[in-house]
Amino acid sequence: MTDQFEQRRLEPTELRAVGYYRVSSDKQLERDLSVPDQRRQTEELCKARGWRYVGEYVEAGLTATDDNRPEFQLMMERATDTHRPFDVIVVHSFSRFMRETFLFELHYRKLAKAKVQLISVSQPLGTEPGDRMLRKIITLFDEYTSG
Repeated sequence: MTDQFEQRRLEPTELRAVGYYRVSSDKQLERDLSVPDQRRQTEELCKARGWRYVGEYVEAGLTATDDNRPEFQLMMERATDTHRPFDVIVVHSFSRFMRETFLFELHYRKLAKAKVQLISVSQPLGTEPGDRMLRKIITLFDEYTSG
């Protein structure tokens, strides 16, 4: 992906969203977790919520048990720099973002500090205490099932 985003004047309430798409195996490339399917679901969510879809980060064949992924690192860098070009990162599920609980929370908190939301298409959660607890349970399960 080229790290360029369309620059234009935004309405104060218009959120800019990017998709983060990851597949770790050839089987996923052929099934419902394919990059085109993840992209389609992300674009539909953005349209339904009135968000402007401004770009994407794609990783193929890489595990999410660590954060040693070039596109992931670039996305996190852009999300936390002073001129961040987006307000929301959309993933199909939290396991596409990270499958290691500690690193998930570390990066999730970095995003929150930078005022960037992480939204899952298939696991819609808010910020209430019960939602935060459920997100942690989901990430623990994702870590458990990745091995």
